[in-house]
Amino acid sequence: MTRTTPRRPVSVAAVFPELAPYRGRTTRLHPRPGRPGRHDSHVGGPMLWPYGEPWPICREPHRRETERAERFIADPPDVPAVLREHELPEPCVLHPEEVDTYPWAEDDTLPASLIALIDAWDDAQVAEHGPDAPCYQYDLSIPPGWRVGGFPSWASTGPMHIGCGTCATPMQLLLTAEGSEMDGGSHSWVPLEDRDPALRGMASIRGGHSVAQPTRLRFGRDRDLHVFTCPADPRHTPRWVLS
Repeated sequence: MTRTTPRRPVSVAAVFPELAPYRGRTTRLHPRPGRPGRHDSHVGGPMLWPYGEPWPICREPHRRETERAERFIADPPDVPAVLREHELPEPCVLHPEEVDTYPWAEDDTLPASLIALIDAWDDAQVAEHGPDAPCYQYDLSIPPGWRVGGFPSWASTGPMHIGCGTCATPMQLLLTAEGSEMDGGSHSWVPLEDRDPALRGMASIRGGHSVAQPTRLRFGRDRDLHVFTCPADPRHTPRWVLS
């Protein structure tokens, strides 16, 4: 099934014509629990691994999970490979959709005069419509959830400069993985196919966890996992950032 992002609560082009030069595109992946095949684009489930390429192995030192048990019983119980549910992704089918996106508005991500204009508009919306009023950061800028390309979100850390460790070139966002597809502030992005057309707002969303947290994964303390690549040379080592 396709997934269709609803129209934004207000037209970005009409409210902020100054943002036109900064508009970008991102591909929302819309993972949903399913039964993906090995050759399908998916999160979790079967993997198509290159022939002859060794499986990656973590070589970092770890505290032994059986250490405490070994102090009290001669034969400690088997320790599962995955200790927490959110470390193993739910097999999900992807439903890609391209949408417009605009930069996170903080620090030097946009000109200071434009960020001031956005902040003033947000304040005016709250004053006129209350706490449920649309705001730039959560309703007009960057959609939540898994996405390819576009702009990084910086809700937890604030904007960061991500430079290539090999050549110092500013890196570009390749992929964002996020544990939640929506929250109380970003529910306006939930696709039409996951809504009850007879209801409005949060009450209209159907599907429960399969829509809100389809992959079951969590990154850090519910942060976004951004993967960056070097535009000067794709062979340079990618970087990942939790924000």
